[in-house]
Amino acid sequence: ASALYKLAREGLKVLGIDRRREIGVPIQCGEFIPQYHEYKKILPEVDDPYLEIFSRMPMKLVSNKTRSVSVYTPSGNEYSVDFDGYVIDREAFDKWIVKEAVDYGADVMINTVVYKLDRDGTVYARGKTGEFKVIGDTVVIAAGTSSTLLEQVGLFREVDELNLGHVINYQMAGVDSYPSVVEMYTGKDYSPGAYAWIIPKGDGLANVGLGIRYPYVDGEKDINVYMERFWKKHPIASVKLRGAQPLSYVGGLVPVGPPPDKTVSGRFLSVGDAANHNIASLGAGIVTSSIAGIAAGEAISKYLDGSAELNIYEDLWRRLLGRALDNGYKLRLVIDLISKNDRYTDLFMEVVGKDRIYDLVYTKAPTNVDLLKIAYNIVKG
Repeated sequence: ASALYKLAREGLKVLGIDRRREIGVPIQCGEFIPQYHEYKKILPEVDDPYLEIFSRMPMKLVSNKTRSVSVYTPSGNEYSVDFDGYVIDREAFDKWIVKEAVDYGADVMINTVVYKLDRDGTVYARGKTGEFKVIGDTVVIAAGTSSTLLEQVGLFREVDELNLGHVINYQMAGVDSYPSVVEMYTGKDYSPGAYAWIIPKGDGLANVGLGIRYPYVDGEKDINVYMERFWKKHPIASVKLRGAQPLSYVGGLVPVGPPPDKTVSGRFLSVGDAANHNIASLGAGIVTSSIAGIAAGEAISKYLDGSAELNIYEDLWRRLLGRALDNGYKLRLVIDLISKNDRYTDLFMEVVGKDRIYDLVYTKAPTNVDLLKIAYNIVKG
């Protein structure tokens, strides 16, 4: 949506095609983003124009403000770090961005599936009135994780299960958690290879969910079983969820691998989940994907006016996001080692302590301590 907005604002003729019947539905994330002043700590390379969407975001789109993040180890030890965040209404947020794009002249088609791409920029789609095709001077692919459209035009498609998080999220009412604290829970019994979360939306509402990665699953492979166990049996979370009832449910895939070497092929660019533009250690991608979309819009605008090659997009998003995405992947490799055994996770946190939770939340790969070496030594005993 951010690419659509940027291109429309530049005065270009742009068409957005969405397979969903309604923009922003279903919601496929925990809806948590940093407050604006935190961005310079997390993404110091990103200039203000690339964050314009978030600086202009109406406060009516914010469901709740949070002040800290708490991480619980498998044994129940809690490590907290101050972090100012917003829990947004993602459906309303997406609709707002698309409305802004439409106000600048963008065309939008919903309930329309793109099923084929040709290298000459031809897009084949199927909508309510039948099949049709359009030809674009450039085409942005923001079709989510593992889209087969990517392979059709020579772009990378993530298929490695080690780099794919399978996620489930309930919006629940009657949650008895601290409204200003985002909670993350680790442990193989509940979220092997990932983590579970309680993200408060205010007034007893919360996003409650978890992720799993199948290479770390030893027994049960049904993610719903893990969710039921977390909800009903986790020694800490189940107390807070004792009176909770689900209002909505969604599942999906989240990329947690490194970005591909190539995100431009001919007339085509990949953005967001389709390009692994997620912080791999957290599975977070609202902000990074939005920034990449703005970068894509800028690159296309310069390409079409003849001032740059389309490949400038590669340089743009890597300059803005490369360090954070690389650090996120390095931190995920550390998490991979200690996730093999709950005891490793507890020992690791005892050794490195609260400072490393800061590094995790702020996506920093510390230079003063070799986390991978510490994790390796713990695993080796």
